[in-house]
This record gives sequence, structure tokens and C-alpha cells, in this order.
Amino acid sequence: MHQRKQCPVCDAPATPPLLSIPYAQPELQRFLSRIGCQLPAEWFAGIPYSVHACAQCGGLFQGWVLDDEQLGRMYGQNDAAQRLPDETSLRALAFLAQDAVLMRLLLPAPRPRVLDYGMGWGRFAMLAQAFGCEVSGVEVSATTRAHAQRHGICVREETELEPASFDFVLVDQVLEHVSEPGPLLRRLSQTLKPGGLMLVGVPGHPALRQHLTRAAQTPALLARLTDRDWDALCPTIHVNLFNTESLRTLGERANLRAFHPPFWQTVGAGMLWHQPRQWSRTARLAWKYAHGTGTRLWFQRPA
Repeated sequence: MHQRKQCPVCDAPATPPLLSIPYAQPELQRFLSRIGCQLPAEWFAGIPYSVHACAQCGGLFQGWVLDDEQLGRMYGQNDAAQRLPDETSLRALAFLAQDAVLMRLLLPAPRPRVLDYGMGWGRFAMLAQAFGCEVSGVEVSATTRAHAQRHGICVREETELEPASFDFVLVDQVLEHVSEPGPLLRRLSQTLKPGGLMLVGVPGHPALRQHLTRAAQTPALLARLTDRDWDALCPTIHVNLFNTESLRTLGERANLRAFHPPFWQTVGAGMLWHQPRQWSRTARLAWKYAHGTGTRLWFQRPA
């Protein structure tokens, strides 16, 4: 493992950790057991699970992360198990389809070129394809790569991505896993055509800083941390936790500018209007997109 001594978003020096506990901590081990994360104990000898809060951009990050060899071993052993995730539910697909339709409303190209970076099972990629886009995807898992190829998605290596070649790039549920998200987002921003759009989505947990601070001050409160608390900065897996400010900072440092889709276009792209629960969900999403809040933000490469 190697230690990150700077914020991975803004490069500010790491402050003393909010929480620093051994990996052998019972509460932490119980969570790892529940999610089936079993890694060699020697990787963590003398190394703590430490969480830092950046004093400049406000993001949280793990101080110690896996090195390249360890990452290869971890993701190689967990090659996207053979079962499909619950994103095959109608509601989950409707959420993805809303972004695909909104993207088509926002882009003038008759057949936009789309990149789904870290596409997983390729759900968004296949929906964008169905809505008339020319779609490429990047993914590390051989299982999901093969699945996407069987459904007509052009699977590319990261080294094959050419500058200014895409109208739209989706980076969804990726940057929380990456020890150096800044250089990655800068590379992806260069693949956008001038005026092209990027949608970046990451998990959020606004209350985690408070929860971890309390647990550090009163160790008995470690037992009260929920699975959502542990998962937000899941040891070795979710190594960054962004808020609106830190995610916006990351985009700006990648030479992107904030882009705010119009409220009514986002509402118009919504689906499942026969379900009252969807009304408030779609309205909240449209408000967040229009005002650039939350941890799912749109960016644009300057023309």
C-alpha cells in the first residue's frame, strides 16, 4: 500500500485524520465480512484505516490506498461476479434512461458519439445506443466487457481514446475508487469535443464527517456506524468521498466548466409519471441539475 499525503482533489496537504483505527478493529472487520471483502492480512500490517478531511475543498479521503499490484489482484479476483446487479429494475433503468434522453436534448449532433467510462454491465451504454447514439465503453472487468460486446457496444482500451472524439462522456460511480482522480478526469476531458458534455456521478454522504468525528472522540460509537457509513469510504474500495464543492473543484481543475441543464428539460426527460413517488424524485433531480448541487454534476468542455 502507499500513503496519500495530499488531497487527491486539490493537492492541499493532508490534515490529521478524522479517524484512524487498525484494520483489525472488530467493527471494521464485521463490515468487511458482511460485504465479502477478504484481502490478505499482510497487506495491512502496521497500516491504519485512516480518513482525512481536506481543509480546502471539504472532500474526505483514505490516507492509505492499494498499490497497482494489489489493485490488480483485488479486482482480478472479483471479476464482476456472474449475476446481474439490481440496476435491471424498471426504476433503475428509468433513472439511466432519463439521463440518456436529457443528453440527446442537450446535444445538437444527430448521432452523438458517447463514451461510458467504467460502464459496468453497460446499462447506460445500451440505453444511449437505443436512443440513437454511437457508443463506446471502457471497463476493466472481462466479464462485463464481454457482456457489453455481445450487445453491440464498442469496448475500448483507455489508451485508444482519441482527443476531441466524443460529444458526451459519462463517468458514473468511478472516481470514488481511483487513488488519483484528478489526472483521470483531465485525460477524459481531453476526449471531449469543444462544447461537449460530461456527467460525473459519485456517492454522497454529507453526514459522514460528523459521524466519524464522534466515533473518533468516543470509540464506543464505532459500533453505531451503519453499513452506509462504512461503505461511503469502504476500505481499499471507495477511497474518496466527494461533496458538491470538491467535485466541482475536480472538474474545474480538469479544464471543464460547470454546466446546468435547464430545469424543464430534465423534467421532460423523466419517466414513470404514473408513479407519484417519481414526481418528487424527478423534480429534485431537475432542481439539482439546474443549480449544480449534489454529487451528480454536469460539466462542459469550453468551445
